[in-house]
Amino acid sequence: MRLLSFLLVSSSLFFNAACVSPPLTSVPTPTPAAETIPVIKEDFSKILESNFRGHLRFEDGKAYFKACDSEQNFPVKINSAFNNIYEQVTEKKFTPVYLEFIGEITFPPANTAQSNALMRIDTIHHMALPKASLQCAKATHGFLFKAKGDDPYWRLNIDQNKLLFATKASNRAYHIQSSQFNTTQTNHIKTNNEQGERLSLEIQPGHCYNLKMKEYWGFTAKVDSVWGEFSGCGEPGWPVDFRDVSGYYLNTSPFKTANLTLNPDYSVEYQENIGKEVVTKTGFWKSNSPDHIVVMLTQQGKQKIREELIFKRTGETLSTAKINKNNIITLLPKAERVFNKMNSKEISSKNNTNRIDREFTVQHIDPNSVMDEALQKALNQYFKIHRTDPKSTKFNSVNYDLNGDGIEEAIVMLDWCSKTGCEMLIFERTDSGYRFSSRISQIQVPLIVSSSQHYLWQSLLVEKNKQWLTLDFDGISYPPNTRALPSVNKLDFSTDIILFSQGRPKNWFPIKS
Repeated sequence: MRLLSFLLVSSSLFFNAACVSPPLTSVPTPTPAAETIPVIKEDFSKILESNFRGHLRFEDGKAYFKACDSEQNFPVKINSAFNNIYEQVTEKKFTPVYLEFIGEITFPPANTAQSNALMRIDTIHHMALPKASLQCAKATHGFLFKAKGDDPYWRLNIDQNKLLFATKASNRAYHIQSSQFNTTQTNHIKTNNEQGERLSLEIQPGHCYNLKMKEYWGFTAKVDSVWGEFSGCGEPGWPVDFRDVSGYYLNTSPFKTANLTLNPDYSVEYQENIGKEVVTKTGFWKSNSPDHIVVMLTQQGKQKIREELIFKRTGETLSTAKINKNNIITLLPKAERVFNKMNSKEISSKNNTNRIDREFTVQHIDPNSVMDEALQKALNQYFKIHRTDPKSTKFNSVNYDLNGDGIEEAIVMLDWCSKTGCEMLIFERTDSGYRFSSRISQIQVPLIVSSSQHYLWQSLLVEKNKQWLTLDFDGISYPPNTRALPSVNKLDFSTDIILFSQGRPKNWFPIKS
C-alpha cells in the first residue's frame, strides 16, 4: 500500500485601518510532501515437518549434519531430547551416527560469524550407528509405514490400502478396512484378507530401541493377528518425493536472464545475467509440500547475505511475487516472477543465432510397433507430477533427434483427439532416461521437421486450416498450442522428414501398466 501525505494550509490575512488599507502580504503555497513508499517488514518463513536423512558427526565438540549425497555440513544445536536418544544408541561421546528426522534449514542469527545456514532437529524418526543399517541406500518413499520385530521375527509394510505382513511361517497380504494415519497420534488400523483372517495394528509415536543392533526408532507398533501378537519398532515413509523438484529453472525478462538451480542435496545456485554483468548467489532450498518451495540465498561472492524467495510450484513452473532481503520485502516486476523448468542449465546461455550444421535425408517415420517401456514410465511420472490420473489414456510415439545431440527424442501422441487435433508431448532422451520437454495442444499430423533451428532445436511444421505453421523452440519448450503461430511456405523449410507420416496412430499403448 502506498501512502500519500499532503499538507494543506489555507491562510488569509486581513488588516483594516480607519483610513488606510495596508498592502496584502503574499503567503507561499506549501509544497506537498514527497511520496513515501512504506517499508514492509516480514520474518523469514518457517517450513515445518521437512524430512532429512544423513550422518551427524562431531568436530571440536560441535555437531554437524551432512545429508545423504551432499558435501554440505550444517551446524546443529544439540538439545536434551537428542542427547537422551544418543546416549542409548552410542557407547561413547562424539560417536558419529546415521539420522532420519524432521527439521528445518534456517538462517543463522544476523551479524554472526557462524555458517551460512543452520540445521534444526525437531523429531527423530531413526538413529543408528554407521553401517548398522542400509542408511542412505534404504528407500524412504513408496510406503506409508514400515515396522519390524526380531523376537519373534516379523515384518510389516503399508502402502495405500494394502498391508503386507510376514513372519518366518508365512507371508500375508491384507486389505485395510479403516485407518486414520497421523504421525503425531496413536493410530488403529484394521484389515482382513481373502482367507477371512483379520489383523489389527496399533501405531504410536514413542521411543523404541533395539539395543542389540544399536538402533532407535520413533514409533512403536503392535500387531494382533491369527498368528499371535507381535510388537516392535516402525517408521513412516516420506510423504513427498522432492527429487522431482530439483533441476534447472529459467526466467527471461527484457533486462536480464536468471538461472535457478535446485540440487538434490538442498543446495541452490541463483545466477543473474544483466548485459555483460553476471551475479551469482548460492544458498539452500527447503519444502514440506510439493506446492511450495522456499529458496534461501546466503552467499554472494565473499559476502554473506540473507535473502528469501517463496515459490508456488505448478507442474514444471515456479512463481513468486516478492523477495525478502534482511526481513524487508521488495515486490518483483511481473516479468521476473515466473521460472520455467529447463532441459539443462546450458540452454540459458544459448541464443537462437547459434546453429548446428545438419544434413537431412528423406524419411517417413511411423509410430512404433512395440511399446517403449522407458517412455511409458516417463509418462506416468509426468502425470504424477501434474497430479492427474491418466486412467485409460493411451499413447504412441515416433523417435527423431530434434536437438542434434545424436540421441533421438520421443514425440508422443496421446489419444486425446478431436476434429482440431490431438495432444502431443515431447520428451528429450538423456543417459538416465526420458525428460519432459514440451506439451502442445491441438496438433494435426503428419508433422514435418523444418530446416530452421532455434536454440539448436529443429522447428516443426504443422498444417492448420490449409496453412503451414512453424513451431519454434524458445529455449525451454515448443509453443503450448498452434494459436497465433506464423505461417510459412512449406517448400522453403521442409526437410522431407515426416513424423507420423500415415496420420494418427492406428495402434495405441496404455500409459498405466
